[in-house]
Amino acid sequence: YMNQKKVMIPLRDKPYGGAWGIKDEESVKHLASIKTELGDRKKFLADYKEWFTRDRTFEGIGGFQNIDFSAGTTETFGYFYLQHMDRRLRLYKAEYFYHWVMARNYFKKSAELGAEPLTEGDVVVMSCPFSGTGKIPKDFYKILEQCDQLSIPVMLDLAYISISDIKELDLNHKCIHTITTSLSKVFPVENHRIGMRMTRDFYDDALVAYNQNQYVNLHSINVGQKLIEKFDNDWIFNKYRQKQVETCERLGVDVSDCVIFGLDSKNKFNEYNRGGEINRLCFSRVWDGRVKISP
Repeated sequence: YMNQKKVMIPLRDKPYGGAWGIKDEESVKHLASIKTELGDRKKFLADYKEWFTRDRTFEGIGGFQNIDFSAGTTETFGYFYLQHMDRRLRLYKAEYFYHWVMARNYFKKSAELGAEPLTEGDVVVMSCPFSGTGKIPKDFYKILEQCDQLSIPVMLDLAYISISDIKELDLNHKCIHTITTSLSKVFPVENHRIGMRMTRDFYDDALVAYNQNQYVNLHSINVGQKLIEKFDNDWIFNKYRQKQVETCERLGVDVSDCVIFGLDSKNKFNEYNRGGEINRLCFSRVWDGRVKISP
């Protein structure tokens, strides 16, 4: 997706580029029917946490009792970084581009995960499912165990969890400082910015202040509430899984754990390389007709 040191190479203009929620007819129709009203922040956060963990075994999620509304997952990132700017940022190649921008422009020190050992004074960010593959990141639990031993704070970005078939995660590791997720990939609401931050320990930052003072987008909260009341957390995965399998077979790529992605490990689609070993294709815009491709 990008040259980690210099410039981003945008892939969003390519048919299978970027990562997009599916503009599914059912969700688009339901979205259009939602009245413009103010939502209940506290109720939504409680309901959303219950919704995204339903029928999944996320051991230790109960340890994250401090919950705030955020503008997607992305708003959460900046607040996490502000607490740890003096540390060395560790990221995988092919991680969400925002994190590499932060590494390049704001952190004095950063290093690729896996390129050298973790040390005290590092800070780790991992998307899970991983942005580059839609699967659990490589050496996920090994990294968390090392971070436990070295007291390295970790943020987990679960933006893709509700479009995946990942049903189990062990979140008991004390190094996990922040967990964040959003509805942007499940429903066509990327411009509504509906996300949630969960932290293990209370930290009185600006996002907490925004939430305590209701200085958040209550219209978006209402939209999120109506969507999770209408649709289950595995609805989009179950609806499109067979289509994903068929599309991957046709293109000769592997099936990701996230329903919108196909994975090319044979260098057939190098124009979709995001810095890692696997080329990630996103099918959403082709499926919903936003992008036309020749048969």
